[in-house]
Amino acid sequence: MTKEIILTESLKLFASHGYENTSLANIAEAVGIKKPSLYNHFKNKESIFLHVLSLVTDREKEYWHSYPQQLEEKTIQEQLHHIYRSYLDRMAHTTEGMFFKRVTFFPPEEFISEVKKAFLFMEDQMTEVIRPVLEQGKKHEVIRPFSTDTLTSAFYTLMDGLFLEENFYDYDVFEQRQKASWEIFWLGIQASEKEE
Repeated sequence: MTKEIILTESLKLFASHGYENTSLANIAEAVGIKKPSLYNHFKNKESIFLHVLSLVTDREKEYWHSYPQQLEEKTIQEQLHHIYRSYLDRMAHTTEGMFFKRVTFFPPEEFISEVKKAFLFMEDQMTEVIRPVLEQGKKHEVIRPFSTDTLTSAFYTLMDGLFLEENFYDYDVFEQRQKASWEIFWLGIQASEKEE
């Protein structure tokens, strides 16, 4: 139980202050134990960070594996928009999202390869949800007949831009930007009457 609490509190601290600005003393204080007691569960701060990274990755995997259930009874446009908003909301409003943003923008030097691997793994989990929606959209001529890879790349580029912007704008401006970005994206990929 203490190990789980250590990971939970470490996740919050890493998300708020970053890896470099979080000490073992900070973690011990947040957990409510003395610093030496941490060594009963983890070898060092590096080990705690890697466990937290793995925990966040596992949670994202679980989330996206169960996600298709949320898309039932929705149109192609509604499904894509739902994925779009869910991703942005998770990155902006969950501890896991805040942690992931921080370590993506400012990866601890010694963990750059592990962070990149986690990023690509999490993108793969999302891709498994997005690709079938795009392919259905093309099949039913709701989406223009671009390659699925091209559509997926454009979708990620849109979200990654907003992923960055969310750090710099207040809520109202960010909401306006994400709505405008979605409208233009959808206009760009939806099938025109001529293509239908």
